[in-house]
Amino acid sequence: MVGLFAFEFIEGNTVTRLYFMRLRRLTRKALSTGQFTPELEAARGERMPTFTHFLDLPMLFLIIALGALQPTTWALFLIGSVAAIVLALGLTVVVPRLYP
Repeated sequence: MVGLFAFEFIEGNTVTRLYFMRLRRLTRKALSTGQFTPELEAARGERMPTFTHFLDLPMLFLIIALGALQPTTWALFLIGSVAAIVLALGLTVVVPRLYP
C-alpha cells in the first residue's frame, strides 16, 4: 500500500503535473494567437499523460480498499491493480473520442 502511494505520488507530480503545466502554457499561447497551434494539438493527442491522469482515481480507490480490507493474501492487490490499469486504459481510449 505504501509502495502504491509512493508510485502514485511520484507519477502524479512528474508525468501528470508536468503535462498539465505544459498544456496550460500552450493553451495560453493559443489563446493569444486566437487559434489552435500545432504544438497544442500534438500535446492534446499524447496518450501517456492521459493514461496516467485516468489512473489516479482507480489507484487511489485501490489504496483505500487495501487499507480498509487489510487482505491477508496478494489476490486483492493483483486483481485491483489489473482492474485499475484496465479501467485507465479504457478511459484513455474512450474519453478523447468523446471530446476531440
